[in-house]
Amino acid sequence: MHIGRFRDVSMRVFWGVVERDLVTPLDIKAESTGDFFQTLEGIPNVIQSFGLTERINLSDLEVLSPITSPCRIICQGKNYLDHLLDTGIRKEDKKYNMFFNKSSASVTGPNSPIVRPKGVRLLDYEVELGLVMKASIDRPINVEFSHMHEYIGGIVIGNDISARDIQLPQSQFFKGKSYRSFCPLGPFIFLIGRDEMKYLESLTVELKVNGVTKQRASTSNMIYKPWETLSELSEFSDLEAGDVILTGTPKGTALSQKKGLRTWLRRLLGESKRWEIFIREQEKSGRYLANGDVIESRIFSSDGRIDLGVQRNRVVYEEGNDHDRNYL
Repeated sequence: MHIGRFRDVSMRVFWGVVERDLVTPLDIKAESTGDFFQTLEGIPNVIQSFGLTERINLSDLEVLSPITSPCRIICQGKNYLDHLLDTGIRKEDKKYNMFFNKSSASVTGPNSPIVRPKGVRLLDYEVELGLVMKASIDRPINVEFSHMHEYIGGIVIGNDISARDIQLPQSQFFKGKSYRSFCPLGPFIFLIGRDEMKYLESLTVELKVNGVTKQRASTSNMIYKPWETLSELSEFSDLEAGDVILTGTPKGTALSQKKGLRTWLRRLLGESKRWEIFIREQEKSGRYLANGDVIESRIFSSDGRIDLGVQRNRVVYEEGNDHDRNYL
């Protein structure tokens, strides 16, 4: 079942079930994603329970992010084998699950613009499968595949937009990934139950920029599987219904580092000069997002049972974007 959050011409915001190009509104009072999952708890069949007949054309609605703020956005780094190898790290050297956060201020809609802030020069994309929590966790637990459905209520498309020239030179993962509009989510949540959990290891994640495929891989390439990740997170972090775990991205991002360059520069140059050269070389590549670029992201299963829709975002520059500012 594909669920979305919508706004109609009367400015009414509501949750609805999506079937092809039609939306059936749900008569539930849920201000947040967490409230939505708590409302559904114990309802065996949503459509029959509400018995609604109203149907609205999807094209007549504004599609909002199905994940509401405030919430926690927890991310995994270098969790796809091909992405790991693409960054010059050997599989045997990946000895830990890497976690970081994005601010919930970064959450935006699936069709909303992505704004490049003033001073940012290296704007990158990362399509990711998002796991949406439906239950709270406040203690260490050992999550096995067979009962993932007790904690994960749905899956969603996420895009971990990153300002690489903030994230890396300043060692600012949180800041470099948390600007407003840096986390498009949606358009839809697929409500996932016990029988659908098997799909978590066989979904296709795909991202295009201006119609050109940049990323495409199977979630089977994840190094740390969702149940392993949830178990480890529970050791040190509480989680609430409505929180999202972004499970990593495959290779194909704009970020690229020439092998040996960093080591050579460390020997000859100071830290500030080294990063200045890094940013300049990355800019020359032409791979990073530019004003007017359109990003399209999809996640789907090969049998068509799961299709999380198309996330389509256009890049715009913040007014007065001083592109050449030297802030190192």
